[in-house]
Amino acid sequence: MGGLRTAESLRRYGYSGQIHILGGEGYMPYNRPPLSKSLMAHNQELAQVTFPVNNDELKAEFSLGDKVEQLRLEQRNVGLQSGKVIEYDFLVAATGLRSRKLVFPNNLQGGRFSLRTFDDAKAIRQAVEPGKDVVILGTGFIGLEVAATLTGLGCRVKIVALEDIPLALILGEHFGEEIRRRHEAKGIEFYLNRRISDLVGETAIIAVILDDGNSLDCDILIEAIGSDTNVEWLGGNDLNLTDGLLTNSSLQAVKNSGEFVTELFAVGDIARFPYVKFDLPPRRIEHWNIPLESSRRTAREIVRQVVPGAIKGFESEEGFNPLPTFWSDQFEFSILSFGEPRLADEIKLLEGNLSEEFIFAYLREGALVAVAGIGMKGKINEMRKEIIK
Repeated sequence: MGGLRTAESLRRYGYSGQIHILGGEGYMPYNRPPLSKSLMAHNQELAQVTFPVNNDELKAEFSLGDKVEQLRLEQRNVGLQSGKVIEYDFLVAATGLRSRKLVFPNNLQGGRFSLRTFDDAKAIRQAVEPGKDVVILGTGFIGLEVAATLTGLGCRVKIVALEDIPLALILGEHFGEEIRRRHEAKGIEFYLNRRISDLVGETAIIAVILDDGNSLDCDILIEAIGSDTNVEWLGGNDLNLTDGLLTNSSLQAVKNSGEFVTELFAVGDIARFPYVKFDLPPRRIEHWNIPLESSRRTAREIVRQVVPGAIKGFESEEGFNPLPTFWSDQFEFSILSFGEPRLADEIKLLEGNLSEEFIFAYLREGALVAVAGIGMKGKINEMRKEIIK
């Protein structure tokens, strides 16, 4: 999505040069949030989540199913898995994330899944039947969304996680406890403060062993324990790849020496960019709106370099400063958040009732840095204007 939206924005801002979009997956760009929800629940096909592309306007060349393996920064080209070499004037790195996987003593693969791609979602859906025992490792948004979806499909779902409370590190303890209560009311079992120590089975998983010795029946194991950034192809160029690709406030790559690479940009999940109003280390944000906003900003920067003054009212010195936004649909309720709740040093229940609809305010030194809740979307949307970012 980040690559496609960057190309679309370039055309919108008047860029007339050649655009080449490279993708390791063999599919045209598609929307990932439905993978854990509607696509899996209704066994939808790729066409139902693929983004529409107006080829007459975009005029871009797509190279799909041919992974980029190496950036050669000094030569300004990239090498593909096929051996093909593509030169560039500007390069936009939008390679996103891959699911993190654990290694167990009995490291079985049969019945074991993660969820990041369309192929992942279809594989899980094909394995699912009513009555199957599903163990989900992780209480993040993907784990909880998949738990809700598979419960709706008739599976018996158990969630194992190191945390005390689901999503507490993001949304706070009271919010997290309420999410747990709602999932338990639907029959989901939680095994918190626990890790999986091993898998049981010969060719496919039949159970998992927890670190307290307990065994859980398991036909399907889904690892939802976070992601790693796809930045290996950027290695060997003195770029700062500590956690994603470090950028300046214009999303241009930063070398370990501190030098900016004016022709290399990062978009979406791999971009680690600085705060504008907080004296805090740069951060990555894995929310759906970040590829959209970073692609627009990157396109403006490129057009500004090609034709200075072409975009009226755009000042490059104004740092990239998005308002992080996420939502999560689980069962019949939807979580909506604006801002960065993790920045808060104080959390207040602002309005509503935890068992129904509610809003939490997240404050840092008395200033509103985020708002999140279940329901009350109109009120939450109004409050986004007050958030310091």
